Amino acid sequence: MDALRRRNPFKYSSEPSGSHDTYILDEQEQSELIDNIKSLNATSNNQNRIALQITLALSFLLHIIYISSDYNSPLVVIFPPAGRPESPLYLSPVLTLLAIILHANAALLARSRNLVLAKWRITPLPYSVAFGLSAVSPAISVLSGKMWQTTVWWCTAAFLTWIVRASNNWIMQEQQSIYELERMKYISAGA
Repeated sequence: MDALRRRNPFKYSSEPSGSHDTYILDEQEQSELIDNIKSLNATSNNQNRIALQITLALSFLLHIIYISSDYNSPLVVIFPPAGRPESPLYLSPVLTLLAIILHANAALLARSRNLVLAKWRITPLPYSVAFGLSAVSPAISVLSGKMWQTTVWWCTAAFLTWIVRASNNWIMQEQQSIYELERMKYISAGA
């Protein structure tokens, strides 16, 4: 990619070349290359968004199962505690509903376009608000002195919101890179 960004001056065939000849792309080749990069980027972005949506849906489903269970962390099944089982976190049903709402918000943030439902445009909460709300449950878990399994379980909403934000940042950086690449097109008179 670095070789595409560098401008290479036109060389006459009488000039001695170094260890290799530099191939200069004409305008059509540059456009084809940029269009190819754009299509690969769009495919990659779509695959990443689908993977994000699947991850959010699975976590959402796990929270739905959690709300209809005995309110013990699913991580306790995978990593059983050494001592006796502890009581569920205070306000577990309310905090689970908050986590479900934050999952829905993360799903909205992961979408590439706005959602319109019954002529109402649904706007997701900003990342700062989502991170603030997702910190409530782990804070209550830590302050209550719960096991690490319970605290990690309550961190899932914050973790998934962070993944969505990082993914959206990467997508914006890729789009910016393609825009800068388009700006760097050059006219090669002799190519």
